[in-house]
Amino acid sequence: MADPIIPMYDLLATYDSRPYDPLFTDHDWTREETDYLVHTYRECGGKWPVVIDSYDYPSSSRTMEDLKHRLYTVAAKLLALETPITSMTAPQYELYTTLNSFDPVKEASRKKLAEGHLKRPRNEVDEETVLLRELQRIMLQQTALDADREDLRRRLDHPHANTHGYQYTTSQALTGLWQQLLAAQRKTQHLRPPVRRETAATHQDPPSTADTPMRDAQQPTAQPRFGVVVTNDKLPSGITFASDRLSKPRIAKSALQTEKIAAILSHIGVPDLIPLPTPAVIEEFDKIMTKVHTLLDLRKIADREEQEIRIREAEMAASG
Repeated sequence: MADPIIPMYDLLATYDSRPYDPLFTDHDWTREETDYLVHTYRECGGKWPVVIDSYDYPSSSRTMEDLKHRLYTVAAKLLALETPITSMTAPQYELYTTLNSFDPVKEASRKKLAEGHLKRPRNEVDEETVLLRELQRIMLQQTALDADREDLRRRLDHPHANTHGYQYTTSQALTGLWQQLLAAQRKTQHLRPPVRRETAATHQDPPSTADTPMRDAQQPTAQPRFGVVVTNDKLPSGITFASDRLSKPRIAKSALQTEKIAAILSHIGVPDLIPLPTPAVIEEFDKIMTKVHTLLDLRKIADREEQEIRIREAEMAASG
């Protein structure tokens, strides 16, 4: 611990000007020996090797650590008497903490260890130097091994996706993904070198006999025999689900019309959600929706005719 010489001088300057405070009382130290210690410290300029060499109090065998501990304790109490702890500034509190934290036992152990290092033979110093170099080499190898292990783990680990698949749960998102993949495929095909038709024609394989039934099935006259059905339905672009064909017809242009459709379907027992609809279910649902729209149109005509009848009756009642 560094000796706070300059602040100590300022504190010990007030030691003689005040009476011996009861806080300075110690069962191992008398007032006379404490006064002698403070006086010796001032005369020696705060140099502890000179202080311990000049300290010659009768019947006293104090060590340097004992003298330091006593003097630092007195200085800390002087500082606390002049300035309360709650009113101390940062430098004052730091000095107060430094003076109170001095441990004579730990200081003696530190000096003994340093003295042992100074008195070591040359071969022990050389051996310690070799051991330190070996330790440094082992630490460097350990660092390199850890780096290689981390690199191997990173190579063996699977790449983590930056996105998740929840964004492709709707038909619109799947349509966008399909268009992106199609554009990427077209771009890849555009970058490929063109193949000459003459070369492709020269290397064309002769028709196989295994493809004969397929070609026969493509002929219009043979389609019924092979069970081939050709429809002229216009397929929508993108990806669609069978459940969309059951949910979209339920929604009309107006909210009132949508409520009427929902009421009719609920009345006849058609559930709001049909899981995994088959083509037969979709076909029957289309028939039901056709009848529902026809019923709504008839109801609209009936309401309009009833309204006209009321108007005519009101006119006849007014004229009669």
